[in-house]
Amino acid sequence: MTVEDRQDRRRPARRRFGILALRVAPGRANLAIWALAIACALAQLAVAASLGVTLYRIPLAAALILSLVQAAAIVLALFAPVWATLLALIAGNALAGLAAATPDQPWPIAVSTIVANTLVWIGVALRARWWLPAAGWAFSVLSAVMVAVDAPVKADDGRTIADLVVFAAVTLGAVLVGVGIRNWSLLRAQLRAERAATAVELARREAVEDKARIARELHDVVAHGMSAIQVRAASARYRMPELPPDAAAEFDEVAATARSAMKEMRVILGLLRDEEGEAEHAPQPGLADVPELIARAGDLGPVSERGTWELTEREQQDPILGLAAYRVVQEGLSNVARHAPGAATEVVWTQTPAELGIRVRNTAPAGPAEPRVDGGGHGLRGMRERVATMGGAVHAIAQDDGGFVLQVRIPREERS
Repeated sequence: MTVEDRQDRRRPARRRFGILALRVAPGRANLAIWALAIACALAQLAVAASLGVTLYRIPLAAALILSLVQAAAIVLALFAPVWATLLALIAGNALAGLAAATPDQPWPIAVSTIVANTLVWIGVALRARWWLPAAGWAFSVLSAVMVAVDAPVKADDGRTIADLVVFAAVTLGAVLVGVGIRNWSLLRAQLRAERAATAVELARREAVEDKARIARELHDVVAHGMSAIQVRAASARYRMPELPPDAAAEFDEVAATARSAMKEMRVILGLLRDEEGEAEHAPQPGLADVPELIARAGDLGPVSERGTWELTEREQQDPILGLAAYRVVQEGLSNVARHAPGAATEVVWTQTPAELGIRVRNTAPAGPAEPRVDGGGHGLRGMRERVATMGGAVHAIAQDDGGFVLQVRIPREERS
């Protein structure tokens, strides 16, 4: 189990106890916030304890403990807002209840308590929903009013009311500031997420448009050409009645090959045009179609087959493996027909516990090959890309005797 997995398991348990992630802000801002909170807590501890003892005549031990609780609430607000709220309320109420009314100092809420609560409510509002700091603020104000009303020794009523108004206004402002910053941060995060989603959607639409453009080009250039070949080859025996039977059969074979190519072209066009990929369910050639492919190639030159694959049930049901094997044999036989017409070709199927292999080997051409009028094809490159997705490799090697070997290896562990 990785460290991330263990952290994911601990996270729900921490949340049940009101503990949030320690990361408040991204980057260096997180360190700056923590440093500021700790500095404010230390300053609050020193000031509140000294004021409580010297001005409000609170016992030293109580002043130290309650000031320490207030300081802890400032830090806890960053990762435990519920506990910070409880501690701030307990410490603030206790200090107000223990403070002696003096004519020259704010009472019942000391300035240090106002500052502490302000910092706590800002931190709580940043890490929790708005109702938690609002409820804490309302309870703290209500408690301060109750302390002022029930105290046996009271200060001047005007001074007391002013202290309570200042306390309520300042802390309410802290709550509003914290809630505003939190909402602003959430809106920015939502805006960034929507921008990212929009960028992904635009990229997807651009990809769809590119696929549609490629589909149009394939249809206009390749499909029309193949259709013309199929029509002319199929109608040759009717347009030229004097054709010998062998020539007519050859034209029929050309027409059948063109029809097969057009069928596969329609599948490719469907894949390119279908945005949701539903056309991927169209039938694709596989291992069962290889014998027919070899038989058609035998009309152009002698083709033999040796060996077989003994596949597992899962490998037999793998359409990617079957299609890759079909394309490998198809490309190998097509290259022989183009570059070594009439050469003897052997298709060999090999296998080991670790890998599956296909070898297409041809002898030297029986006659001169037709010169290439284009700049070269992409058959080997496409085959390498297809096999590479399965973790395999393709090797094309010219032989000293003028022949050529196409060797493909596909690891079995990748497919099972």
